Amino acid sequence: MFKNSRFSTGFVIGFGAGFVSRDLMASSGSVFRPLVKGFLKTGVALAEKGRESLAHVLETVEDLLAEVRSESKPAPAEPPAASPAQPQVKIKVTQ
Repeated sequence: MFKNSRFSTGFVIGFGAGFVSRDLMASSGSVFRPLVKGFLKTGVALAEKGRESLAHVLETVEDLLAEVRSESKPAPAEPPAASPAQPQVKIKVTQ
């Protein structure tokens, strides 16, 4: 199904690593547990820093996009001013 694909190779390697690590953890868990825990802590810290950096970049892009949109809008048309030469006529309707 996945002939010569990276997915199948990665899947097989990951599956095999899962079995090997399970056996290693069972036999010498006291040695590898702090090491794995340290890797996980580092991974979580890096993920948090990545999220913060991504949020900052997205905020900057949104600000730039809003600025470009506001500059792209045409200026509002001014209503024509009433000419002093034309008198304004008011009609009063009575019943």
